[in-house]
Amino acid sequence: MAHETRLVDGLRSGSRAEFSTLVERHAREVYAFLARLSGEEAAEKLTHETFASAWNGASTFQTDRPLRVWLLGLAAKVAAAREGFDGRWENAARVELDSVGAGHPGIPADHAEAGRLAALSVADLPFPQRAALVLRAFGGFGIPEIAATLNASGDAVAALLGAAYLSFVNRLEVRAVR
Repeated sequence: MAHETRLVDGLRSGSRAEFSTLVERHAREVYAFLARLSGEEAAEKLTHETFASAWNGASTFQTDRPLRVWLLGLAAKVAAAREGFDGRWENAARVELDSVGAGHPGIPADHAEAGRLAALSVADLPFPQRAALVLRAFGGFGIPEIAATLNASGDAVAALLGAAYLSFVNRLEVRAVR
């Protein structure tokens, strides 16, 4: 974490070399997160916006957190703004699930088809649920890391994840039936 602090200190002092290092080290992960969160079409632009936010907001980095948590938090904020989400995670956690009501179909035998159905089901989730789920499932974050990344309470994150898993399974089942 000391090398991360030095990197951010360089950013804070306006070092373009440190900024290039930051981009080289983290662009792939930020892009992958944003592609899962907002789709391939938007991911490149959102990645650029995320790193612009990092350049302009280096003073917001808290040295007690990993750099990736800060960067993915910036990415989530950029994606949230694009989707019109106001950042009120606690309010979003209280939203009731829509009832999708599906049976229990078999998993498609074709793994590519199963992957496509899963991607579409994730894309259909409301943004707050999608953000929490992508950080958990693809980023390997625990609830405390997700809460820090999204600047939300642990209870809100747990509620969002619970809602996301239920919504995801229901959406996946509905898509598999079609």
